Order: sequence, then C-alpha cells, then structure tokens
Amino acid sequence: MAEKIPGWLERILLPQISELKGEVKATNAKIDGEFKVVHSEFKRLDQRIDGSDQRLGQRIDNVEQKLGQQIDGLEQRFGQRMDGLGKKIDDLDKRIDVTQRLTVVEGKVHELESRR
Repeated sequence: MAEKIPGWLERILLPQISELKGEVKATNAKIDGEFKVVHSEFKRLDQRIDGSDQRLGQRIDNVEQKLGQQIDGLEQRFGQRMDGLGKKIDDLDKRIDVTQRLTVVEGKVHELESRR
C-alpha cells in the first residue's frame, strides 16, 4: 500500500503543481510587463522634468540678465545725478565764499568811510 500512495499523489498533485507552475510563470510575466510600463513612465517623467529644469534655468538666466541691465541703468542715472549735485554744491561753495569776501570788503569799506 505504501508503494501505491506515491503514485496516487503523483497523479493528483503533479497536474496541480504543473498548473500552479504555469500560473506563477504567467504572473511573473505580467509583473515584468507592468514593471517595464512603470519604468518607462518614470523614464518619461525624468525626461519631462529635465526639460522643465532646462527651461526654468533659461528663464532664470534671462531674468537675471534683465535685472542686471536695469540695475546698471539705475546706477548710471544715479551717478549722473550725483555728479550734477556735486557741481551744484561746488557752485554754492564758490558763491558762499564770494559772499563772505564781499561782506568782509563791505565791512572794511564802512570802516574806512567812518574814519574819514
């Protein structure tokens, strides 16, 4: 009887084991296919992100360049205005100096006139 059991088990279990083996292979193939799809989607997303990163970098570079030009223009105009103010201050200094000298001269003239 012990010799008959392995044959009986073999006849019943072997087809089921073969069927399970086929199902496992099919499941593995399906998982591999899904993995390839997911991997392909990740690759596509990486490419889109890289493209967006490049475009964003270009935009930032353009903004930096425009801001630099605007700042340069403002610095130039500010420098010109400062030069103009410097000239006006120099002119005022000269006028004040002349006014002070004229006041001294007038004082001396009054002094001389009063001595006569």
